Amino acid sequence: MTVSSLPFASIENDLLRVDYLTTTGPRIIGLYAKGASGNLLAETPEVHWPTPHGEYYLRGGHRLWIAPENPFYTCPEDNVIVVTQNDLVILRSIIDVSGLEKEIHFHLNKNRVELIHRVTWYGNEPIAFAPWAITQLRLGSMAILPQSYSNGLQPNRNLVFWPYSQVNDERLELHDDLILVHGRGREQAFKVGTNNSPGWIACALGDALFVKRFTVNNTQKYPDMGCNVEAYVKDSCIELETLGALTTLKPNESVTHKEIWEVTVGEYPPMLKTAREISKQPSLK
Repeated sequence: MTVSSLPFASIENDLLRVDYLTTTGPRIIGLYAKGASGNLLAETPEVHWPTPHGEYYLRGGHRLWIAPENPFYTCPEDNVIVVTQNDLVILRSIIDVSGLEKEIHFHLNKNRVELIHRVTWYGNEPIAFAPWAITQLRLGSMAILPQSYSNGLQPNRNLVFWPYSQVNDERLELHDDLILVHGRGREQAFKVGTNNSPGWIACALGDALFVKRFTVNNTQKYPDMGCNVEAYVKDSCIELETLGALTTLKPNESVTHKEIWEVTVGEYPPMLKTAREISKQPSLK
């Protein structure tokens, strides 16, 4: 089975096409840019694992979760409501057995995809979590996480490792101004997180550049030891992840998290020189 064998629909303009599943999700499974080769997103139809509520199939592409990660809130994606309003697509899950309802709203704007993620809590007691937007991109690429490097006496950077991450993993490349994670497939997973003040992260895909922009709020607390961005790589994909602030929701309350994806076609080999050139772009200052 492939992801594309599941029912899906698309929206497109002169520069981009976005594919999304119409019977399960919410899930974006395809991102295509005119002039770039193939799907920029990873396809992982064979990846799945058990949860307390049944088997979870990863599918690939872009999904919405909550952090800190807890297996109880990972539920099989059964059924999705699709609403289209002119050029806007809304993907809304049913309320899952853990009490969560997830929505992804998106539309195209030239070479950008503008997204709003919403999580609504339908449990019986208040709960604290952060919305967590995860984009799986194809291997052979390179994640770019900019750092705020400057003079001063107070700490301004953090670097968070997950228990399975080896600090000497060859896929991690550290520089004062950049954290790079290379999308080389290995059986051993690697993940790193940080608190990002520039408000963007990116992935160099060879013939295209994928940039995620998001809002930074330094007055709020974030999960995972203060991370608002994370990068993960294993044997089927590399993930670019952004997180909203930790929020306490009462029953029937929601929290939202916005992203803007920007895709530029060109020569973007996965190397430090490329990352430095990208970080100097005026639009990313």
